[in-house]
Amino acid sequence: MRIILSILIALALHTAAAAQGFTVTQYGPSCGPVATGEVLPQGNHYRFAFTVSNAEPRTSVMNIIGVSQQNVPINFGYACHLLTDVAFFQVHQTDAAGSYTWSHSMPGGANGFAGQAFVQFAEITFDANNQLVVRTSNGLHMTPN
Repeated sequence: MRIILSILIALALHTAAAAQGFTVTQYGPSCGPVATGEVLPQGNHYRFAFTVSNAEPRTSVMNIIGVSQQNVPINFGYACHLLTDVAFFQVHQTDAAGSYTWSHSMPGGANGFAGQAFVQFAEITFDANNQLVVRTSNGLHMTPN
């Protein structure tokens, strides 16, 4: 968990005065999975929750965190888009409904994170011929208010 918190600190691209909350905005297309997110106050700090839904049940999803928005077409079985650079990623498994939520406290108390982050999920499967199949979600842009 310390590694995750350190990564979030490293994602701070610019300093802002005391953040009074965060906005999470969806951007870009999805080719299947749908990403949503929120950042809520929790005591003297904030907690983020990024969720992917509409993915295949019990399959691998890559949670991608970046520091800049981009739009790179990729095609691994579907015409999709990589919507953020890759500064950090983790692979998780969706539940029986095809959803997964990645949630953690943000570092440094209420004023600790003053940058921005870009988040996207990628569903990773293999077809009947053992060929890699990737479907990506829309992107999420998290920024202080």
